[in-house]
Amino acid sequence: MTTHEAWKKLENVYMGKIVSNKLFLKDELFRLQLEGGGDIEDHICKFQNCISNLLKVEETYKDDDMAIILLRSLPSSFKHFRTTLMFGKESLKLEDVIQALQS
Repeated sequence: MTTHEAWKKLENVYMGKIVSNKLFLKDELFRLQLEGGGDIEDHICKFQNCISNLLKVEETYKDDDMAIILLRSLPSSFKHFRTTLMFGKESLKLEDVIQALQS
């Protein structure tokens, strides 16, 4: 077996487009929570990894939905931060949320 064939086999086993895999990946995204005192950069990386894994199985979300999911994964101490980012806006971009969290 060539390395390409081995990689394709592993990809089919672990990232196949089967419903249970999509459900597992969605569950992982929706359960993602930043624990109090956790590292923001690490949390953003985990979030982006979840999104990347979902894209590999052709599961996509609108940008503003991803922004809200990320904001909802933050602890209650970020309540005012969430409100500030969403107040008076017609749409919210994921990149804007990430930049605000990093600053």
